[in-house]
Amino acid sequence: MVDSLRHNEWLEKAGRDLKSAKVLKQNDCGNDMVAFHCQQTIEKVLKGYLLKQTGQVAEGHSLIYFCKEASVFYMEFKKWLKDCAFVNQYYIETRYPADVPLIVSDDEADECISIAEAIYKLVNENI
Repeated sequence: MVDSLRHNEWLEKAGRDLKSAKVLKQNDCGNDMVAFHCQQTIEKVLKGYLLKQTGQVAEGHSLIYFCKEASVFYMEFKKWLKDCAFVNQYYIETRYPADVPLIVSDDEADECISIAEAIYKLVNENI
């Protein structure tokens, strides 16, 4: 285990992304941006968790990979693999203009927030 508190910085950033997603949703600023900030919330909170467990910052952006890695230390994360796959799709597609844009519905944005909140809570309760 790492004796640094650096993982807390990752959790704080994740918390700000989660707040941002909620503010964007409440102010009708685009469900694509809501979904992106939810993806960022999960990525950062899982990276913080893995940093605490391994002492190293995980590379990449795959929520599926980070969730699998986290499940090595706490099996409860396995239950979130499908949800991580759902939110993972919003990492690239929501950030750039596209010939065929990815439309994020209100229900999908709400689901992203719900998943991000749950994983954020899970990590904070088990770190």
